[in-house]
Amino acid sequence: MTSLSSVNRGKIMAYGGLGAPLAMIGYPIAIWLIPFYSEVVAVPLALLADLLLIARLTDVVTDPLIGQWGDTTRTRYGRRKPWIILGVPIMMIAVYKLFIPGEDVTVTYFLFWMVLMYLGSTIIGIPYGAWGAEISSDYHQRSRIVSGREAFTLIGLLISALIPLGVEVSGDGISLKEGLVRTLSAIFLFQDFSTTNLMRDILGYMGLGIILLLPIFAAIAIWKVPDPMPKMKKKIPLREGLRYARENPLLVRILAIIFLVIAGESFRNTLSLWFVRDVIGIETVGASYARYFIAGFIAIPFWLWLGKVIGKHRAFCITLIGTGTVSFLCFFLEFGDYTQFHILFLLKGACFGGLQFLPISMLADVVDIDSLRTGGRRAGTFFALNGMIAKISAMLAVWAAARLVDFFGFIPGAVNGETEMLALRFFYCIGCAAFFLPALFLTWFYPLTKEKHAELRAELENQNLDADLKT
Repeated sequence: MTSLSSVNRGKIMAYGGLGAPLAMIGYPIAIWLIPFYSEVVAVPLALLADLLLIARLTDVVTDPLIGQWGDTTRTRYGRRKPWIILGVPIMMIAVYKLFIPGEDVTVTYFLFWMVLMYLGSTIIGIPYGAWGAEISSDYHQRSRIVSGREAFTLIGLLISALIPLGVEVSGDGISLKEGLVRTLSAIFLFQDFSTTNLMRDILGYMGLGIILLLPIFAAIAIWKVPDPMPKMKKKIPLREGLRYARENPLLVRILAIIFLVIAGESFRNTLSLWFVRDVIGIETVGASYARYFIAGFIAIPFWLWLGKVIGKHRAFCITLIGTGTVSFLCFFLEFGDYTQFHILFLLKGACFGGLQFLPISMLADVVDIDSLRTGGRRAGTFFALNGMIAKISAMLAVWAAARLVDFFGFIPGAVNGETEMLALRFFYCIGCAAFFLPALFLTWFYPLTKEKHAELRAELENQNLDADLKT
């Protein structure tokens, strides 16, 4: 395991940088993809929800396999880097096909490229997450590594928000200077612009941005960051490893927390564009999300500091309370309540910074309990479980959100009645808070504090020393 002194800021930034293009993929899928294919391509919302559900089901098979294979990979370049190299071109071509489709898009076309994109995401994401847990074994150093990655995640999300904003404020005869003035006015002066018939351009430019940046940041991480091989050589078969994981109560708890939080966020995100545009009346959605991610980025040092002072799990509780409260208060907003919405959305963005990195840092600490118990180093398997749980959660939440508003008669891009709009408002605002309440309960009584983790690391180091002496 890499020593603390060798994990300098440069390595943390090189590792975290890959989080930016990966986040650029997540944002349009969460916010723009369903509205685009339902409004522009005219795929029925219920069918679209079912297709996304089917595509996501493939992760149930691929995630644990990639996690296990990553843990057992042995090459001169490490065990995580080869998988990232494999996943990058798969992701690039799938993004191109999904984000820049032709005029005639069939159900088979959409399903095939969604499955391939999810496969590429798995091949990159699981080794990438496990890699971050293995760079350092220190409790707070891990927070620095994960927060560094999540800072770049927020940068990627911000870039993804600025791309649609740039399209939204552009127009025929608009100079670069005027476009910049419009962009700044939309972000900081809350100026709104008409965005009719721009969704195809928005998704296309976001796709090109991902295709350009993904190989660049992947190459920097592979070149600059060590991929340490574990000292312990014991191999745990996949089935036995899953049994160990199931019998690890802290792992079960943190995965339950992640399931609930991802479900709440995914449920809300599925309806976000329609809520902002149709309920509140804000057309320049890109500007709203640009401010949102700026607030999240600025707040990361605060959440990092708070995690040190009161512990990661208590800091995470505060993010849950803040996010749930903001979502609940949004229920009482009416069409034209721009100022109130912007204030609440900024508060939600600030909470998003902690919501991103704190639970992943907690999961990295749980890996040490497994290592002490089994003698294996299976961060890949653990992050595969995390990835699988997160994807299943998102899959079910996206499907449920789209199906529920469709059941109540909501039609994307159409003029909806009071009943349909009330359903959209209710599920956007109350759905997120409902998921966060049980997550808050599980997190509040989380037992692995920094003091207990220090004791755990000491036991693990003694175990490693004993293994070295025996060999």
